[in-house]
Amino acid sequence: MKNPSLMIFRSVTYAQRAGRALEKQGITTYMLRSQAILGGGSCSYALKVEPKQLERSLEILRQCQISVNGVYVLDRWGHYQKAQ
Repeated sequence: MKNPSLMIFRSVTYAQRAGRALEKQGITTYMLRSQAILGGGSCSYALKVEPKQLERSLEILRQCQISVNGVYVLDRWGHYQKAQ
């Protein structure tokens, strides 16, 4: 996955639920432990998703009532920045 966006979740359980919901819709994700500085807490997890699938992914999660704690995208220098 090249230049993935990150969706942050408050726990591994929420990240797993989100990953399953997106997989059912044909969106590939990868789960990883997020850095505390990104997630706002030590237990947060993230899903990597292709940037072109980000908006669709967020809409699917809204419909499934799965809350996302934050969204981060790569800037041109390769650093993650909070999405606006």
